[in-house]
Amino acid sequence: MVKRAENARERFEAAAYSLFRQQGYAATTVPEIAAEAGLTERTFYRYFTDKREVMFWRAGDHQVTIANEIARARAGVHPLTMVARAFESVAPFIDGHRAIVKLRQRLIFTHGDLQERELMKLHKLASAIDLALQQQGIRPSFSRAVAEIGAAIWKVALENWHADETEKPFSSHVQAALTEFQAGLHQVAG
Repeated sequence: MVKRAENARERFEAAAYSLFRQQGYAATTVPEIAAEAGLTERTFYRYFTDKREVMFWRAGDHQVTIANEIARARAGVHPLTMVARAFESVAPFIDGHRAIVKLRQRLIFTHGDLQERELMKLHKLASAIDLALQQQGIRPSFSRAVAEIGAAIWKVALENWHADETEKPFSSHVQAALTEFQAGLHQVAG
């Protein structure tokens, strides 16, 4: 039986970001990440398919957290408000890991393969939101539209959070993106 290394994912993640910061994403190799983490390359591949995935593995955990928050939402709350509040549930992680999340965003902005992976993760996030909203009784066509808008709000909020030199919390950027979207709808309708 294969023994699992304690906190291996976190160790690989910390090592990868340290190396990405020092020598750049493109110049960093899996063997270097493994050595920096004090683990083997073979162990790396038990947890990740490639070095890109080190930057995206937490997305699944965030999706589960967001979907669970939507499932706990009170009846009568607008679905888009449910989604925005669910996003706020991961704000403590984002704000608490500011340096790593900002580095991650910078790397995504500058590497096409990471942008592609990010789009795939956003699609999965929208699908998880869609399913959670349907389980709340929202009809499928409307839940899908809200989920896609929600994923766009997530993306805008994260981009604005990344660019914010005053370091406002992520939740304030989620609310600002939602408010701006809603105001834009009223302008178009008015």
